[in-house]
Amino acid sequence: MHEEITRDERRTLSVLAFLFFRMGLEDRAKRVYDAIAELSEPGSSDYRFAKAGLAAVAVESGQGAEALAALREAMQGGPLSSKEATLYLLKAQALWQQGRKAEAEQARNEFLYLTGRTGKDSTQ
Repeated sequence: MHEEITRDERRTLSVLAFLFFRMGLEDRAKRVYDAIAELSEPGSSDYRFAKAGLAAVAVESGQGAEALAALREAMQGGPLSSKEATLYLLKAQALWQQGRKAEAEQARNEFLYLTGRTGKDSTQ
């Protein structure tokens, strides 16, 4: 059962998590992203945002396997918009950390496709 919080409270938690992450306080960011996920319905945009945040923290900490697990949840629920294309960059980084270079390149190419770029032209 999820306790309901207001939209403003959710927004505040999101900003706090992002700021902790940007300040290099990964443990604190992880706790806030975990709280957002716990307070959100699985599959909702807030839940997906929280899982994406957890993936970013894991990539930053060099924990590729943990990042991939969070990304699986963040990327569920249908096709991703170009706004969510950065999830593929996180996925590429996590795969690279796992030594899965071909899959990492494929994830990078998916990002480039979703953002209207091509994987072949790196001179943009």
